[in-house]
Amino acid sequence: MAEPKIFLKENRDRIEKSYLEQAKSLPRVFAAIDKKMQECTEEVALACKYLYAFMPYSDIGNYPFEVFLDYAENGVQLWKENPQVAALPEEIFLNYVLFHRVNEEEIAPCRTFFRTEIGTRTQGMDFKEAALEVNYWCAEEATYHCTDDRTLSAVSVYRRGNGRCGEESVFTVNALRSVGVPARQVYAPKWSHCDDNHAWVEIWCDGEWYFLGACEPEEILNKGWFTNASSRAMMIHSRVFDTKIPNGEVIGKDGMVTMLNELKRYAVTKEITVSVKDEQGAPAEGAEVSFEVLNYSEYAPIAEKKTDSKGTARLTTGLGSLHISARMCSDGEWFYAETVMNTEKEDNCELCLVPQDKRNDGESEKWTAADIFAPHDAPVNTDMPTLEQKAKGNKRLAAANAHREQKVRNWSNPECERFLEKKVNRIEEAIAASYREDLLRVLTEKDRTDCISDVLEEHLELAIPYHGMMKKDTFVSYVLNPRVDDEVLQKYRREIKKHFSRTEKQELRDDPSRIWNLIEKAIVSRPEKERSSVITTPAGCIRTCTGSFLSKKILFVAIARTFGVAARLNPHDRSMEYMENGRFVPVLARTEKNCTLILKAGETVKWKYFQNWSIAKLENGRYTSLKLGAENFEDQILNLPLESGNYRILTSNRLPNGNMFANEYHFEIQPGETKEIELVLREADLEDMLENISMPDFMLKTEDGTELKASDLTADGKHILMFLEEEKEPTEHILNEMMEQEEAFAGYAEQIIFVVRSKEALETPTLSKALAKLKNIQIYYDDFSEIINTLGRRMYVDPDKLPLIIVTNGSLNGIYATSGYNVGTGDMLLRLM
Repeated sequence: MAEPKIFLKENRDRIEKSYLEQAKSLPRVFAAIDKKMQECTEEVALACKYLYAFMPYSDIGNYPFEVFLDYAENGVQLWKENPQVAALPEEIFLNYVLFHRVNEEEIAPCRTFFRTEIGTRTQGMDFKEAALEVNYWCAEEATYHCTDDRTLSAVSVYRRGNGRCGEESVFTVNALRSVGVPARQVYAPKWSHCDDNHAWVEIWCDGEWYFLGACEPEEILNKGWFTNASSRAMMIHSRVFDTKIPNGEVIGKDGMVTMLNELKRYAVTKEITVSVKDEQGAPAEGAEVSFEVLNYSEYAPIAEKKTDSKGTARLTTGLGSLHISARMCSDGEWFYAETVMNTEKEDNCELCLVPQDKRNDGESEKWTAADIFAPHDAPVNTDMPTLEQKAKGNKRLAAANAHREQKVRNWSNPECERFLEKKVNRIEEAIAASYREDLLRVLTEKDRTDCISDVLEEHLELAIPYHGMMKKDTFVSYVLNPRVDDEVLQKYRREIKKHFSRTEKQELRDDPSRIWNLIEKAIVSRPEKERSSVITTPAGCIRTCTGSFLSKKILFVAIARTFGVAARLNPHDRSMEYMENGRFVPVLARTEKNCTLILKAGETVKWKYFQNWSIAKLENGRYTSLKLGAENFEDQILNLPLESGNYRILTSNRLPNGNMFANEYHFEIQPGETKEIELVLREADLEDMLENISMPDFMLKTEDGTELKASDLTADGKHILMFLEEEKEPTEHILNEMMEQEEAFAGYAEQIIFVVRSKEALETPTLSKALAKLKNIQIYYDDFSEIINTLGRRMYVDPDKLPLIIVTNGSLNGIYATSGYNVGTGDMLLRLM
């Protein structure tokens, strides 16, 4: 008779040891956790210990034991009841089935609930079949919606029915793990060919990883709209919280998290070598090397490594441009160097470190050009569904969409209604009642979908005593408001108040800067035990006496607001500020805005922050972009109050083929100085803009319903394909531009193809007028249900914006595309023809 299988036999000792080490560092917190764990079965307790051993401190502080119990109990039940799960390698089970955290999302119990919802649908399926089925369920429950940077919990995505790609993938990974399918989120941290990023899901089966688009079901694995886009990435990564790292190239650490390079599964790659030398020309061992791509007009890191004893760092990456920076601290002084490297043509580069504060000598303050090349389109995943699979998938997706739309129709968070409708009995409550709508209004749209009435109630109750001490707008935004940054919204005011006497509270109100001194003494930062993007809540900081620098800054604002002091984090640089004599003043002297930058813009360029320009400050060997918001140029002038120091301005001109013409301006600004700089955007020639992209064939219909292949329609020379949305402003605009240049476009009319949904579209005023002026334009029909998305994604433009315009040169060879409202498209089309 076979011996009964022992749960986590191979990792039991390692888990116990790691748990004890974690508990030893937070003895008071873990005393309560240990007590609750004694009530669990041996297997569930061991599963809980694994979670606690490798979770960030922020999770320990932010959430009660019962939250993690859901994950542990579900994992153990899967292991006991599902032979496939029990047969998994333990490291796969621990990291990708049991573990609670996917990325930086809020944590809430969800696994048992999801398994109850999905379990019967996946019963008897292998992991591949189950993954496909779970993704259909996910599509029934959630879809894409652009939202802010705070990442919702999986169950909140389920309830509201939408989320951005990072939230969709958090939701899908949790759904997969809930039924025992090993799953993880993978990320293109920044694309190289366009200003965006993307997250999707990988599942593990038979010793391999396969990918799928979260909430975007297909009938086969290793297929998604991003298949071609991922072949142009310079980095795709996964992350693991365990200290026992799986095989793979480590491309960076963020506290408790290790990043792994997954690019080879998606793109053509090569290994590059960076050599770093110190001021004397000797190899710089231990220098930090950051590999960055230009995205949203800033250099964004996609991997970070340290140099070896020979001063070298190696990276497997794609075939395109990287901005590479190196930094090192020696005797309290930071040294820095940077360069741009085109990995398609270069295998290695060398950086020589110089003192950070001596980089800008005044004479070097000038614009320096940098050409940034995106990798070419070269898909390595080419599997396609059969026609039968495609038809089946379309039918199932339509049913999923119908289910989801019915579910979310008229949905609203009942907690908001509960908060608004609370009965008012006493006079002081009547005053509070007048602020209920104000409190909800100051929250973000996302906050209103997952906030909890009891949490809002505490913030309202304990803030109201200060309502008459300042202007209403100031009170609502900077005292009543429970939101400081992107932290989880929780109660904290009562927890804070009980730690201070009445006298201490008044002293801190009189001198709010003292709050920071208390925080620095009481709260310890342990970055190696955190995840930088996961914030410890104010109450969590107090419970654990730990928190990252950002968490401590948020705690400062929370304490100040609790005591009726208007406070915030500066929206540009997240520095702490409190209101004094009607204006915000910095808590730390080093964050004082003590100089002024005057930026001048020419009349020909429309400058938009994080689109074609940005500014970053150099500190501790790293440039950090300022988070400018609604600042606008007035009469081509923008005044920016700055802290003194070293800065870099970037301007960038993104070309249709994904490449960029960048410009850099490095400068130093002294306290009290006013400096003027004129922004310069590099212009591109026509040949720089074009691409050669092979498009999939598709069918268009004539007026009588005859189907014709697009490959035949585009076979000879150049053509302009225009998918029009009649009577909508973007389409009306391009039609008017064409009519304004009637004579020029008339010469190409036979090479222009208008595609509309119905014959009725031709009778609308502007379109009918354009057809009368530009005779011989070809007209075809499509329902736009599928081909718009396929072609838009293939040509790397937004498929959700019409008109979609594609210029071809030869059969199905796309050389240029644009979508939506773009002034000057008519001129561009004429240049291309």
